[in-house]
Amino acid sequence: MYPSAAAGPEAESSRKLSQLLNAVTDALVWVIARSGLPAQQQSLRLANLLMLLSHVRHVSNKGMEHLLSMKCKHVVPVYDLLLEMLNAHTLRGYKSSVSGSECSSAEDSKSKEGSQNPQSP
Repeated sequence: MYPSAAAGPEAESSRKLSQLLNAVTDALVWVIARSGLPAQQQSLRLANLLMLLSHVRHVSNKGMEHLLSMKCKHVVPVYDLLLEMLNAHTLRGYKSSVSGSECSSAEDSKSKEGSQNPQSP
């Protein structure tokens, strides 16, 4: 009775993972198809994407191993580590959007100053 109970959630997890993988694959194919590239270039991009997936998986596994080793060594509490990672990601996105708008407003003010104070040679 116990092994079959464990097989149920494992099969469900595998099914959900497969659905997620199919959804991501469909989304990537859709984006490449919408790019307006010829069919030959679309298939080339899909082939390049397929070759990159093993590298992405490898890097992901290495990252998970690193986080697990940090957790086991009690270097940093996992909650604090994940919270810091999320905050860094959020702040980086926020800073780039703010700095981008600040840069554009600074450029606008410079162009306005230049048009108001034309310099004669």
